[in-house]
Amino acid sequence: GDVSGKGLSASLYMTKIQTMIQFSCTSDKSPKEILVEINKRIFSEIERNWFVTMSIAYFDLEKNIVKFCRAGHMPLLTTTNGTVKSYRTQGIGVGLEKGDIFEKSLIEQEISLTPGQIYAFFTDGVTEAMNEQNEIFGEEKLSSILKNKSINHSSEIMNEIWSEINTFRGTAEVNDDMTMVIVRV
Repeated sequence: GDVSGKGLSASLYMTKIQTMIQFSCTSDKSPKEILVEINKRIFSEIERNWFVTMSIAYFDLEKNIVKFCRAGHMPLLTTTNGTVKSYRTQGIGVGLEKGDIFEKSLIEQEISLTPGQIYAFFTDGVTEAMNEQNEIFGEEKLSSILKNKSINHSSEIMNEIWSEINTFRGTAEVNDDMTMVIVRV
């Protein structure tokens, strides 16, 4: 997830969201149901010019599927056998609307798990990292790093991504926070 804006207010909203996620994530709820519940709770507390983008995924190892739902957040990138796929399901940010429109905007998707498959969840700070020439790192560059890593451990993949971003940025200052989670099946 990623809170719009910066500073103390953003960090306080993220702390609230993290607590809500901990209470909402139960085995009887789908990612979409969790997002709907969190939106209902945060809508009355969040200032009208703030919102949170989020993705939630449930890895079901018994059924070999991932249930994925996105509320205005960056796409989910998956790689299988050298092919990168981007999942950009619908969904508006958490806290933007009271309930009906938010719930109707969300699309939950199921993805089959495949051995060696990689799942990359990230905030916009990763793909929008800038170098000294104000060029952005981009989703294409991130995808090219992920493309042929099915035999690598997720920590090795993560280390390579951070190294590539730091090399790309050079001496340019960090312009946004960067958060990423890599899951390798």
